[in-house]
Amino acid sequence: MYSQNMSRDNGEKRVADALALLNDAGFSPAGAHVLDIGCGPGTLSLPLARAGANVTALDIAPGMLDQLRGAARNEELVLTPVECSWWTADIDQMDFRDQFDLVIASMTPGIRDRECFDRMTACSKKFCYYSGFVRREWDKAYTDISRYVLHEDFNNRVTSMLYPFMYLYSQGHTPLTRFSQTVWKEDEPWEAAAERAIDFMARGREFDNPVKEWIREYYRAASHDGIYPSVTNGHIGMMVWTVNRR
Repeated sequence: MYSQNMSRDNGEKRVADALALLNDAGFSPAGAHVLDIGCGPGTLSLPLARAGANVTALDIAPGMLDQLRGAARNEELVLTPVECSWWTADIDQMDFRDQFDLVIASMTPGIRDRECFDRMTACSKKFCYYSGFVRREWDKAYTDISRYVLHEDFNNRVTSMLYPFMYLYSQGHTPLTRFSQTVWKEDEPWEAAAERAIDFMARGREFDNPVKEWIREYYRAASHDGIYPSVTNGHIGMMVWTVNRR
């Protein structure tokens, strides 16, 4: 229950921080058309729709969109879910270009390179919002396993906020920027935690069975009464800028 409350409190704080930044930038949700890229279960889509925005919520995961549809239907919100990968999205075919008062990309892997970022800004006729990690201090298990298995340090990776900010700055933008710190705590059975770590770290790689068993044994040994307590410390950056069409 404690970990659930922590996650809920952190989520509510992140939403409040994002909405406050948008308000300070001059964005008003009432009647606005919003595109949320990588919307997930609706962390920002739902609050914006409740505030009167007409939200197009895009995600590659059908399960996330099902959750979002259910919540929107229960609250009778104006919200359109779209199942799509932003990596391959054709914004002209989708009629997204220059169509939205606000385009959001919040804590999403959907913005992976310059092309995806440019595609995001091309859909906005006024405001863009982006958030990502400035620094992420991973749970001890992820740190130890990444060093043993991948021979790298997750905590020294260049994070997702730096490149978009510098790219905007090089184009003459000075986005309104804020920073916050969030701690995620989650208690779960060690078996589930181990399989999640294997799935995450094996992206683009093949782990053999001895490596998988080493990871499982790590989580088993670090658990208490069968439960592994994970703690991740995240430093998050948020920025809003206006799109200038020449």
